[in-house]
Amino acid sequence: MDEERLPLLKLKDTIFPLVKLRIQNGESALFWFDNWTPFGSLSDHLSNSPSRLGIPPHATVSSLFRNGSWHLPPARTETQVQLQAYLMTITLTEDQDYYEWEINGQVSERFKTGELYAYLCAERADVQWSKAVWFSGGIPRHNFHTWLSVLDRIPTRDRLISWGINVDANCLLCNSMPESRNHLFFSCSFSFQLWSKVASRLEIQPQRGWEDTLNQMNALHLQKSHRLLVLTAWQATAYWLWNERTARLHSNTFRSVDSIFKLLDRQLINKV
Repeated sequence: MDEERLPLLKLKDTIFPLVKLRIQNGESALFWFDNWTPFGSLSDHLSNSPSRLGIPPHATVSSLFRNGSWHLPPARTETQVQLQAYLMTITLTEDQDYYEWEINGQVSERFKTGELYAYLCAERADVQWSKAVWFSGGIPRHNFHTWLSVLDRIPTRDRLISWGINVDANCLLCNSMPESRNHLFFSCSFSFQLWSKVASRLEIQPQRGWEDTLNQMNALHLQKSHRLLVLTAWQATAYWLWNERTARLHSNTFRSVDSIFKLLDRQLINKV
């Protein structure tokens, strides 16, 4: 068996309850194995029964419905009584059986990745910083970069060293302190100079520490348009600083604070 299929097989028991086979003519539904009743797989639901009802393993639902009625042996257990009571509520038609997704009681004929992801991950409370990272009107690549930065997942040199990679520890922007997420945003003299220019244009007081800056963005009490501009500019500043750091590492090109500020300013003007 292909190794790629193994993770999917491991999820079978998780996904099976979400895929509902809606009975119409019952011709495509396997009585024992498809998810067509509220009890899930009848093979599992009736597993403790002393009898399998004398129904063949690959019998279809339609094969048990003849002349407008169900043909099943008398019920001998409570679970069999439950099943037969349910069957009395179903009458087969000439339409084709069809599948639906049912996630947390919400039914859909279309697969939605977001809904399934939320179901598999279970509900989690919003983190305090979510509105400062994900907001309507932001620049998607900047939102994503900020999210990685908040989680401390960008490959700064301190992280590379922690992975056992032999690299110079110094910051590529100031070349005087060890590079880390907290240093880049905005303890670094180069990055703080850029952030100060941006903050001055925004008429806010720049914070130098990462946690202080993040808390400041979370606690903004400004008009909606001004708040959106501040958050967009903050994320753009972090993004362009990382862009400059990467360019110095891979292309050996260097831009001044003023040059980066002009790029950032033009981008924000175009966005507005």
